[in-house]
Amino acid sequence: MIQYTLNMKLTRLSGNMHTDSEGISVKILTSEEYTQHYQDTPEYPVMLRNLSHIHCCKADVLGGCAAGTFAVPRKESPTAEKLCFCFFLTDSELLFIDDKDTAAPLLSQLEDMPLTGPLSSLGLLFNLMEYLIKDDVFFLQDYEEHLTRLEERLLDGEDDNFDRAILHIRKELTALGSYYEQLADMGESLQEALPDMAQDRSSVLFGLFTDRAGRLYSNVQTLKEYSMQLREMHQSQIDVRQNQIMKVLTIVTTFFMPLSLIAGWYGMNFVNMPELTSSSGYGVVILVCLLIIVIELWFFHKKKWFD
Repeated sequence: MIQYTLNMKLTRLSGNMHTDSEGISVKILTSEEYTQHYQDTPEYPVMLRNLSHIHCCKADVLGGCAAGTFAVPRKESPTAEKLCFCFFLTDSELLFIDDKDTAAPLLSQLEDMPLTGPLSSLGLLFNLMEYLIKDDVFFLQDYEEHLTRLEERLLDGEDDNFDRAILHIRKELTALGSYYEQLADMGESLQEALPDMAQDRSSVLFGLFTDRAGRLYSNVQTLKEYSMQLREMHQSQIDVRQNQIMKVLTIVTTFFMPLSLIAGWYGMNFVNMPELTSSSGYGVVILVCLLIIVIELWFFHKKKWFD
C-alpha cells in the first residue's frame, strides 16, 4: 500500500507518518489489499465488479461518493494492452486500486506539479485526468505529420505498404478516439455528481476537462477522415493505372485486329484465290498492311489515344 496526504500539496507518507486529520487521504492499493481493508463497506460489491471488468474509462456516482475505472492507451502503441486501474472517492478519501503499478507513477508526477483547483479528492482526480491528456494535442500532431508524409510519398508514386500503414494508423486513431470519448463522458458524469458531493466548486474545472477531451476526440475524427481521403486517393491512383493498362491492351488489340483478319483470310488457302498465284500478290498484301498501319496510327493520334 502506498499512502499520500493532500493538504497544501500532495505528499507521500513514509511508514512512520500518518495522514493529516485536515488533509485528504490518498491510497494506492492492490485488489487484495482493498479486499482486506474494505470488504465490509457497502461500495465493495461495485468495486469488485469494476476490478473484474476494466475495459474503458467510466465513472459511476454512488450517492455521496464516486467510483470508476481508467483504461489508458499506451502512447507508444495505442492498440496494445491498456494501462488499467480503478478509483473510489469520497469527500475525505481517494483510493486507487491497481495491480499493475500504473497509478503510482502518475501520482509521483503530481507530487512535483502545482495542483489546479480546490485541494479535494475530486480536485486531485481532476488533476490526474488533466495530466493524462496534457500533451495529447502535440501527440496527435505527430499523427498528422505522419499522414502528411504518407501523402507526399503517395504523390511521388512511392506507395509500397501504403495500405498496411494507413490501416495501422486508423486502428490506433480508433483506439484513441474511443479513449477521448470515454474521458469526455466521464468528466460529464463527475461534473453532474459534484453538487451531491458538496464539491461543486470543481464543476467548472470538470466542464473544461469535458470540453478539452471533446476537442481531442474531434481532432481524432478529423485525422481519421484525412486517412480515409488518403486511402481514396491511393485507390484512385490504382484505378488510373489499371485504366492505363486496359487502354494499352485495347490499342494493341485494335491495332492488330485488321492484320489478323488479313492473315486469317489468306491463310484459308483456297485454290481459286488469284492473289496466291500472282507474282505481285505478296508485295500488294505488304503494302495494304502498311497502309492499314498508317491509317490506324493517324486515327489513334487524332483520338489522342496515345496521350
